[in-house]
Amino acid sequence: MVTTSRADKFTQTQKKQILFSDFLDNFDRVPFNNQLAKVTNENSVRQSITNLVLTNYGERLFQPNVGGNVNGSLFEFADAITAQNLTYDIRTTIQNFEPRANLLNVVVYPSPDKNSFVVNIVFSIINSTTPVNINLTVSRAR
Repeated sequence: MVTTSRADKFTQTQKKQILFSDFLDNFDRVPFNNQLAKVTNENSVRQSITNLVLTNYGERLFQPNVGGNVNGSLFEFADAITAQNLTYDIRTTIQNFEPRANLLNVVVYPSPDKNSFVVNIVFSIINSTTPVNINLTVSRAR
């Protein structure tokens, strides 16, 4: 007769290793210890790429070349040429300013009826092969 102990009923789980971490954009605090909340790994890089893409040239002090200039391009015609220029700008920005990401694909779809662009970015973080997807719809404010 085989006896089982209580420890046999539990499965061993592996704790996910934290490779990258950043603070949240809005500096929220964790309720139980009142420290700044953070995002880790894929979410950290996703937040950083979103911030880079939505930053216009000249918005960051002492770093005038940082940004994807998506908002600056919203006043151009929403056509294939502008989408191609945005794709190039976004790809260059991520490759130059986000070393934690391996960029796999950037696709920009123009939406001329809504004066907006749909941006789809696929990347993986370094030391991982899992693809991460970001979908942004950027439209100009009237």
